[in-house]
Amino acid sequence: MNTKIVIHLMPWELDHALILADRLKQNYYHLDKNDNIFIDLTLNLSSYVIDWNSSVLPKEFFIEKYKTFEKILSNVFSCNSFIYYGDELYGHLNAQRKCVEKHIDFYMGICPDMDISNQLLFYLIESAKRVKNEYFIITPQIFKCWDNTWDLLVNDIFSKYNYIQNSEIDIHQIKHEIFQELSSTPVEILPLENFKYAGWCDIYNKNFYEKLVPVLPDWNGYGPWDFYGMNICNIAKSNNVDVKQFILKNEIIWFYDNGILRDDDSKETGDGMLKSTYKKFLTLKVKKTQQTNFIYSNMNCLMNNWMQYAINSNIIKK
Repeated sequence: MNTKIVIHLMPWELDHALILADRLKQNYYHLDKNDNIFIDLTLNLSSYVIDWNSSVLPKEFFIEKYKTFEKILSNVFSCNSFIYYGDELYGHLNAQRKCVEKHIDFYMGICPDMDISNQLLFYLIESAKRVKNEYFIITPQIFKCWDNTWDLLVNDIFSKYNYIQNSEIDIHQIKHEIFQELSSTPVEILPLENFKYAGWCDIYNKNFYEKLVPVLPDWNGYGPWDFYGMNICNIAKSNNVDVKQFILKNEIIWFYDNGILRDDDSKETGDGMLKSTYKKFLTLKVKKTQQTNFIYSNMNCLMNNWMQYAINSNIIKK
């Protein structure tokens, strides 16, 4: 099977990216040798987002760090590397849209600040091979967070925590609890009745990614493709479309900078010190929240447009 992994990086995410590269390279040695992994790497240096003329750190600094990240992954994976130097709005939506290829069976998007196990790719891909639904997504479990809408993704060993502790517990404590409680527990794939995901480290089958929830042609920059997709899944399910989400029980992902790296400077943005340190030396023109408004504010229109698309494409059969 052919799996495409999409990794889009802003300059301040490169320290996280180097940690992720190490994790992914360890994952490589657990994979079925008959599986092919293709990785689309993007470093986003858009001058629409960043004012490079008034930033202390130059583009060249980040390009050199990116070369290290690229070299680690290209040593074992088939990597397509791209650096965006332009002056237009660019982001993960662009990277997701351009990654589509005819020979790919499964797609994955991985946020660079996610901490993953050394066998996550193996379990996600092997599980995806066994799912027969026409459209599906498989999501690893997570640490307890924010509110009860996320509980269906939370592993049982974290039920003792309350919601406000989600950014206080150090990632290494979380990993220790995973090792203590789950090291001898089998990994399972279980169906969910509802849809909940954030695009942190999920796997999608070809039909889901390319046909059910494609990134729209006029979308650029950063936006809530996951929120848009969950709305689509709910509408599709109510119209008897064969779409399903599964959890990968006992495989946990969570933010690497959880806990001690969440300093006072990062509380407002949610960034940890590995990101906020770089942001102090960069001048941003456009923030994430400014980019997400175009999807959130047009959701009803987007859903109406999708319904018509789904009928025309025979996704919904009338």
